[in-house]
Amino acid sequence: MAEQWSTIFRNHAAGLRGDQWTLELDDSIKPGQQGHGWNQYIQSAFADFDCSMCSHRWSSGRVQVVFHFTLNSSLHRGTVKVRRFRQECRDCGEDQMEEPSFSSQNIDVMLEKLMKKIKIRFYGETPPDSKRDFYFDGRIEGPHESDHCEACKSGICQQGSEYY
Repeated sequence: MAEQWSTIFRNHAAGLRGDQWTLELDDSIKPGQQGHGWNQYIQSAFADFDCSMCSHRWSSGRVQVVFHFTLNSSLHRGTVKVRRFRQECRDCGEDQMEEPSFSSQNIDVMLEKLMKKIKIRFYGETPPDSKRDFYFDGRIEGPHESDHCEACKSGICQQGSEYY
């Protein structure tokens, strides 16, 4: 799964003025605590989940993804750290947090939106707004369940879909 994110990211970052950018998944990053020189971008997207305990499957339209990103101009190296917030299964009652599974199309849309933020912040560009929407191929059963959402428990699960 990390390779899928990295491959799509490399395609987006290829044209960034000779700087070399890398992406890494990092579940230790905390929203609002990105550190000096780092920027934050939070996006909400559709994803699927599979319970590892009871095999229940579900989809969610509000899966939070936190990006922390920085550019070391003197070394021409940029770094993006990504945290994908998890959810618990409501059926089996276990406290096991499950990783979201995003479609490659939705990863692409998220990273395109992130690239816009990077271009504005570090390159002084103003790219046009993306007209691409997230792809949803599933069924959402009822409202968002805050009791089972890691992002809600962390205080960052917002009603809006995008902020930073």
